[in-house]
Amino acid sequence: MISRVTKLVLGAAAFSLATLALSGPVAAESVEQQCRASVRAELMGPQCRIANPDYDDRCYYHFAAGMTNYVNKVIECVNRGGPGRHARDARR
Repeated sequence: MISRVTKLVLGAAAFSLATLALSGPVAAESVEQQCRASVRAELMGPQCRIANPDYDDRCYYHFAAGMTNYVNKVIECVNRGGPGRHARDARR
């Protein structure tokens, strides 16, 4: 018969492991959000350093023709590992 203390300890351990396992995608999402904010600031000015502005916000990217450029810059930033990281050397 398993005691209540053992069940409590095992339950807490399982909860902690589940929390750690599910927190992985959040970190990847935050890099994307940082890159979105960085690219938006680069294209529209430092006052627009926000990841997802509202449609009515002046920092919202309304230009459909330039959206491809915006998305490509965000992807490049994520591939580098986040904003502020330099492009990897092509010789490696």
